[in-house]
Amino acid sequence: MKNKSHADMDPELVQVLSGLRYGLYFLCTGQVEEPRGMLASWVSQVSGDPVLIMVAVRQNRRLLPRLQAQAAYSLNILPAGDQELVQLLARPAEERFQGIELEEGSLGLPVLARAAGSLCCRVTQVWRPGDHVLLVGEVQAWSWNSAQGVMGAEDTGHIYLGLQ
Repeated sequence: MKNKSHADMDPELVQVLSGLRYGLYFLCTGQVEEPRGMLASWVSQVSGDPVLIMVAVRQNRRLLPRLQAQAAYSLNILPAGDQELVQLLARPAEERFQGIELEEGSLGLPVLARAAGSLCCRVTQVWRPGDHVLLVGEVQAWSWNSAQGVMGAEDTGHIYLGLQ
C-alpha cells in the first residue's frame, strides 16, 4: 500500500474533505496497568437502539491487533481547550501515558481522568472497507462532565484525512 499525502490529492478535494467536521477523541484498550491508546477523529454514532459507536483505525496502527483481540475500547471525549492533554497523548507510544491519570472504566478499560466524557464499548462488528478498519462497539457504560465542553479536531490545527 503506497502512503499518500495531501500533495497527492486534488487540492479542491482536500478542501472539501477538510470541511467535514470531527471531534477529537482518545481511543483506549488494555487495562489501567497496561494501557494502549491513540488519538482518533473518525468516530460516529451509527445506531440509537442499541447505541453503537463506530471508530476507524488505520490498518498500520500498532494498537489495532490488541484492540481486535480485546474486542473492547473506551472512547474518551477530550475537553475543549486542553491542548496540553492533546500534546501529551500525541507523544510516541512508549511515552504516551507518562503523567496521564487513568481510571478503570467498565469492562476493565482505561479511561482518561481528564476526559470530558467517555464511552466504554464492546466490539460487535468489524469491517475493512479500505485502508482503515471500522470497529463498531455497543456502549456498555459512560461518564460525562458537561461543564468542560468538547474539543473538535479543528481546534488542533490538524485535520486528519486518513493518509498517514
